[in-house]
Amino acid sequence: MALKLHFLFLLCVVILSNNSFAAEPLSLDDCISLARENNATLIRAKTAIEEARAGVTAAYSSYYPSIGLSGGYRNEKGFTGEREDNYSTSIGVQYPIFRGGYVRAGTKIAKARVRVAEENYRLTESRIILAVKEAFFEILQKQEQITLAENIFERRKEDIVIIKLKYDAGRENLPAVKEAKANLSQAEYDKMKAEDELSLANAELNLLLNRPRKKKISIKCRNKTLEFPPLDSLIGEAKTERPEICAEKANRDMLEAQVSQAKSNYFPTLSLSSSYGWRGNEFLEQKNDWSAGISLSFPIFDGFSTRANVKEAALSLKEEEIKLKELGVQIEKEVEQAWVNWKLAAKKLEVCDEILKAAREMYQLTKLQYEQGRTSYFFLQQKENALTQAEYNYANALFNLHITGARLEKVWGRRES
Repeated sequence: MALKLHFLFLLCVVILSNNSFAAEPLSLDDCISLARENNATLIRAKTAIEEARAGVTAAYSSYYPSIGLSGGYRNEKGFTGEREDNYSTSIGVQYPIFRGGYVRAGTKIAKARVRVAEENYRLTESRIILAVKEAFFEILQKQEQITLAENIFERRKEDIVIIKLKYDAGRENLPAVKEAKANLSQAEYDKMKAEDELSLANAELNLLLNRPRKKKISIKCRNKTLEFPPLDSLIGEAKTERPEICAEKANRDMLEAQVSQAKSNYFPTLSLSSSYGWRGNEFLEQKNDWSAGISLSFPIFDGFSTRANVKEAALSLKEEEIKLKELGVQIEKEVEQAWVNWKLAAKKLEVCDEILKAAREMYQLTKLQYEQGRTSYFFLQQKENALTQAEYNYANALFNLHITGARLEKVWGRRES
């Protein structure tokens, strides 16, 4: 039975707003769509695809005859010694019948270049999408950290009240009061730091979406389950669908066509030509004539140039085959590593959740004991620090789960509909 691993993550809805009005809520998928439409790097990659497609049209033009119209005027001395006007007009047609497979190989090369451009776009797109997800989830993490810092601040304020009361009653020492105040300041600093980091994450996401970097972003969340197939299926699909592997396969096809194109110089070329024209001494009284012919050209010796070109193309093809094998091994390692990281992140979140629940209960118990005078400030402070660390660890584990899931999706390389 195929093993399916799941994790529950918060799929956040982003609301981008400026100073005058709030825009419509945007989900993570909406942000990705905006990046596809507006990101400058992706727009440039799309342009490369259009350029490659223009190359296909140019390659196919070699299949068609070339037609030209020419005209001329000359004033020269005739046999009688007198100068004469000479007018000429002609239409010529040139049509290559056979070029040893050169044209056919050229069209294959042009098509392969289109595939390379398309796969390079997919590769760039996957990187941009990962960057969008990382910025998106970082916003979620920093907002959670701000909320945590505020809660910790309020919790420590309440603890200071109790500690001061005990100090005034002579049941607590001054260093304990000072340490409690220092911990309160630490919570303020943590909130300030998270707010600054949130501003940077906002700017990063806005830049990826090609929006003003200072535009504000707020997040709402809903639950969604993300599923991955078994590891072997992930690896198999990645080794066939990753844009890097598809681009290299297109490069291989291109090199195979270049070998054929180089070998075409071993074969003769056959072409057909025809022309129809008018010639005479008077502009409106020209005599017409026409001609047609077929030519055959056979290469005898070119200084070993063709042989060298064929060998060079064949070696490039062999090198590409080796590169494809190396890339397959690299992809397998990347997918397996991302899979392990994701599984560990999912387990880490479960562990952090258990620790957080235990730390929260232990802190409440210790605080009650401290209020009743049954334990010291040292133990209260120890449990409060443990709770604070557990809260931050849980938030970081959740963020890590988001990121490892996004990275696993990237190395998976699944084609999106």
